[in-house]
Amino acid sequence: MIIMADEVYFSFPVLLAAPPGSDKPYQPIIHAEYDHLTSERAYPSALQETALEAVRVSPEVPNTALDSAKVIIYELYEPLPPTRGSLVDMTNAYRFINGDYLKAKATFLSPRWRLDRVKPGNLIAVLMIKHPVPSIIHELNESDAKIRREEIAVAARKRDSPSAGASLTRRIVTQTDFRADTVYNYRPANLAPPPITIYHPVFAKFLQLMAEPRNPTHEELNLAHDFVCLASAYHKDEATRIGELSFNMRAAVHFGIPGPIQLAYQSRQLVLDGVVTSAATPDGFRTIAAILEVKAEIGEGGSDPIAQAECAYVAVYSTEEALHTRAACCCPAFIIGMPGPYIIVGGAVFADTIITQTLTDYISVIPRPNQNNRSPLDDAAHRVANLFRALKECIGDLDTYYSRLVQTMSFPRDPQSGTGASICPPVSAGAVHTLESPSFVGPHFTRYHDSEGKEVVLTYRARLQPHFLSKAVFVAEAKSESRTEQVVVKFAYTYNREAHELLASAEHAPKLRYCKFEPSVGMWIIVMDYVEGSAVEDGGVLEQTVHIESLRAALEKLHGRGLVFGDLRPPNVLIVGEKVVLIDFDWCGKAGQARYPSDIILQEGVWHREVQRGGLMTQAHDEYHFQKLTWPMNKDHSLK
Repeated sequence: MIIMADEVYFSFPVLLAAPPGSDKPYQPIIHAEYDHLTSERAYPSALQETALEAVRVSPEVPNTALDSAKVIIYELYEPLPPTRGSLVDMTNAYRFINGDYLKAKATFLSPRWRLDRVKPGNLIAVLMIKHPVPSIIHELNESDAKIRREEIAVAARKRDSPSAGASLTRRIVTQTDFRADTVYNYRPANLAPPPITIYHPVFAKFLQLMAEPRNPTHEELNLAHDFVCLASAYHKDEATRIGELSFNMRAAVHFGIPGPIQLAYQSRQLVLDGVVTSAATPDGFRTIAAILEVKAEIGEGGSDPIAQAECAYVAVYSTEEALHTRAACCCPAFIIGMPGPYIIVGGAVFADTIITQTLTDYISVIPRPNQNNRSPLDDAAHRVANLFRALKECIGDLDTYYSRLVQTMSFPRDPQSGTGASICPPVSAGAVHTLESPSFVGPHFTRYHDSEGKEVVLTYRARLQPHFLSKAVFVAEAKSESRTEQVVVKFAYTYNREAHELLASAEHAPKLRYCKFEPSVGMWIIVMDYVEGSAVEDGGVLEQTVHIESLRAALEKLHGRGLVFGDLRPPNVLIVGEKVVLIDFDWCGKAGQARYPSDIILQEGVWHREVQRGGLMTQAHDEYHFQKLTWPMNKDHSLK
């Protein structure tokens, strides 16, 4: 704010709010300017009008999206950092601003608040656009998914070598959601990936083998015993450790690990501590099922070996040579790190983003006390034997998968250039059925039988909520003998089928088509009707009596069965015509028995004051959310 002799001048940024429930940064659109005479009083309502007019001439937001838009003016507790005014500068300078930041660090200005009371330079305008559930049929451009993956690959080819890229200083730079080639691996926690098990069944199988060990054979115990003795020793350097461990590990797991190997690509040369190569594509790219990196001891070598194996995976599958493999599948592989006498195993896929997840803790091969009636050395041998067996079986499964995959590829010569490439229908992740080359690389679960016993084939088209990469919810086409329909496929660790079916019977939830626990994913899979509707904005309320009564009826139906919904926040409430439809029954359970998860994001004013991590859910908590969603239209506050 600049005060001149006769007028006051304001210059403030206008940011586009993220969709409801998202923690993504708000997107800068434009700087708006407003002035008024000092003899006149000015209010935030004038800034709101100015911001809307400025946005209308900006190419960043289509005018059609402004019909139902509103602007909110905030006064920040601290002034914004200065920028040169370009969108790039503004994006970098304001990347910390999101909904959570404004709740904690800013004050909402009511339209009648006098502007002469605000602090100079602390104003910000936020454009709120009503976000309908997207009409995927009309808006989805399937080629965008392929383009996006190749943009990721191009960015990844510019990375440092795996050894340099795995260093702490580089990880701090590369592990941010502003980069196309970011690896979603929970480092940091906001880079939460969807469960890797949804992309290939080999990862769920590995977890199951580790959780339910079988009695090892005497050959497996012999190799594991010798490995424990050798791995527990100190070795002067990395090469010596690899040399000492190679015989037993190769015999127990695969002849490719460990063992230094050099891989040559157009973009770079890689030297890795161990690689399991699989079938070669017709144009010569050798698919890779596992990558191993070793350090002499924890803290040696300048980086975590599992991080280096991750960087090596990114380097391999982002190469130009891997183009046709990327086009055909999610490029599943195991990544293994061995710092001294410890082993950690992870999985990696290249889906619509790059995802890695650890599948074990750091497994110590050092003998230690236990309570399973085995000596420390005997117990360590069993521990290692179980790990090696799981790795051997699962790496073997990936080898078979890639062998079948490349058999579906053909590369006819182009008469113009003498080269060319085409991909025949690749095998599914389970290597059972053939599918068309996917434009969107989605989950491996692609078939189920409906209530009439008829087979339904799923073709994934997009994420339902692209801004929530951690959420495994997808839009798909469900094709049966008689018809093709649009559906939503959700993967969840827990789900209340009873509650969903109860509300679906009264059209208060999408029709449920399939809901079962799937061992090949290790999760519940829910297939439901795709419903077009409008989401209630964060902080918004239901304004129509018919919608308030619809929500009331839905909750009364649940509560009448002794159930509690649990997560009745705006993103889970859709307005569909004159009905309110509830989605997301993950937390739903018996009132007074079901408990809140520990990963609940507790924010003051969002939840009932009694809500806490691990705490019991009660129907009073649902009533609290009902009051928030219906006030001030519902004057009596009550659900009953």
